[in-house]
Amino acid sequence: MNKKSILFKGMLDGLHIHVEPDIGLETLKESLEAKFKKGERFFEGTSVNLIFTGKKFSQEEKRHILDFISPQINLGTIKFSENTNEEKSDSQYFDGIEEGMTRFYRGTIRNGQRISYEGNVVVIGDVNPGGEVIAGGNIVIFGALRGMAHAGASGNHEAIVVAFCLQPTQLRIGSIITRPPEGDTSKPSYPELARIKDGNLIIEPCLPGRGK
Repeated sequence: MNKKSILFKGMLDGLHIHVEPDIGLETLKESLEAKFKKGERFFEGTSVNLIFTGKKFSQEEKRHILDFISPQINLGTIKFSENTNEEKSDSQYFDGIEEGMTRFYRGTIRNGQRISYEGNVVVIGDVNPGGEVIAGGNIVIFGALRGMAHAGASGNHEAIVVAFCLQPTQLRIGSIITRPPEGDTSKPSYPELARIKDGNLIIEPCLPGRGK
């Protein structure tokens, strides 16, 4: 199957799924299942709006799609648009990490609490052990990160994680995952930045004139 036959785009109003007219229902279902499985942690606990564009679906096909999707994600709204010339303004897409949608959370993320967002996430507070932050883009913690952080959850390896005190129980960017070393380790008195370099997840000082 041509990768461009089914396109997924995260937009302000939800996840847009562009389907070429010649794509069959089973092929679409396989692609949806793969997408939901890949982003399982990202979709978990989040209501997702889906907008299908490009292909004209029959009422029976729409029902099959709804029945197929409902058990897999927490579905918000679902819309079928037959407009193949739908305007795709770059300002609506969250394709990169330099700018775009950002969720701000003020307060401490405690054990058992999860913050998940399709764009960037900024936490003004600490992330305690057992707390989780999952973002499609960057994660910035104005405090201590002692829980789990997963940036670039949709597969963007250009994403970064920044924290005033970077001591995560688990740190992940895209599909690259790392855990802290065993035992007590001293932490610097300056913020640190985690990113992917040459296929490895590295941590470096986050200071003016330093790093990326």
